[in-house]
Amino acid sequence: MESWNDDIEFAVYCLVHPEMRRGKEFCAWIKEPEHQILFEEVQQYHEAYLQHEDVLHIDVGEEYKRLLQKMAAVNGKMAVTKRAGIRLWRRSYTIASLVLILVSVALGLWLKPGSENDIQSVQLILPGTTKATLILANGSQLDLTRNDLEEVIESSIAIKNDTATGLQYDETDVKVEKPVWHTVKVPVAGEYHFILQDGTKVWINSASELKFPVAFVGNNREVFVEGEAYFEVAEDEEHPFIVHAGEAFIQVLGTKFNVAAYPEEQKVTTTLTAGKVHVEGLGQEMVLNPGFQAVLNVQSGMMEKQPVDTTMYVSWTRGIWEYENMPLSEITKQLSRWYDVNFIFSAPEFRTRRFTGVVKRYDILNHVLRIIEKTTNVRFVIYGKDIAIQAVE
Repeated sequence: MESWNDDIEFAVYCLVHPEMRRGKEFCAWIKEPEHQILFEEVQQYHEAYLQHEDVLHIDVGEEYKRLLQKMAAVNGKMAVTKRAGIRLWRRSYTIASLVLILVSVALGLWLKPGSENDIQSVQLILPGTTKATLILANGSQLDLTRNDLEEVIESSIAIKNDTATGLQYDETDVKVEKPVWHTVKVPVAGEYHFILQDGTKVWINSASELKFPVAFVGNNREVFVEGEAYFEVAEDEEHPFIVHAGEAFIQVLGTKFNVAAYPEEQKVTTTLTAGKVHVEGLGQEMVLNPGFQAVLNVQSGMMEKQPVDTTMYVSWTRGIWEYENMPLSEITKQLSRWYDVNFIFSAPEFRTRRFTGVVKRYDILNHVLRIIEKTTNVRFVIYGKDIAIQAVE
């Protein structure tokens, strides 16, 4: 028998290879009470995985990060026992390890320990997570991922942060007379969701930011977007909701819509799912009804309206990406921002290869790329943060 890296790997390997459980090594190993408990946990998590694959895929990134944090915390303090080449890990990170290994089994990445394709040699690229920075009116910055953020009072507004529900802006008895601006900035590989003071819900995508007043004053409710955001606007006929996005000016009363205005793309795309919006920009204007999209081309100064399947443009808020005949050049832009990677096309024609399908936003990138490979006749080769798109050999 070859030496194993640790008890967890040994337990998982024996679980997925039943013939191993009839061997002398397993019989000797399982006599230890701690090993019996560990193997029972492996069985329980494996059964949970088979029944709830989606849940484990969604949690793998966070669980793996917790595993690394625990390993760093106890570095040099682990109890190590050498027996048949097995290195014992503390049970404190059993769960995180199991999640990672079981997901790897499902992806076909798990081979016999000690081989060249050992799980340790497979580079898993994890999805983005909820993270953002709040920039106050005075320039101070607060990390919104902290669960110990104390309440902030600014211009008679009590600002609270809950890592589960997001920011909360509660007015006190004092009337706010002029707007006090805050900005939520979301980095690459991040996202953030919260509710504005008027009840409007907003989802902010990777590499994006939203500037907004802590309380709306005056006749209009105005916000500024750079990047991508989805809004479910609270109805208020007397106070129109206005979004400034690059060169575009979007006015609504109560509706649901997505705005994508990344500066490098030189266009502003407004996609309406419910209600009605009025879009202006560079001397152009139009009214959108649900199921339509307005695209303002900053370079040409032209605005076009087209019918679209809106789910493809707002599905990111539900934890998935829906693609319908979309070119790889567009898909890789989304993946780059969410996974913090760079895609390199080895040939220009690969940019126009098209993909139709649904992938999970919280899945590891390796799995997403394998799905795309099946129908696009390309292969993705990972080199650290760079991913080469090549012809299938």
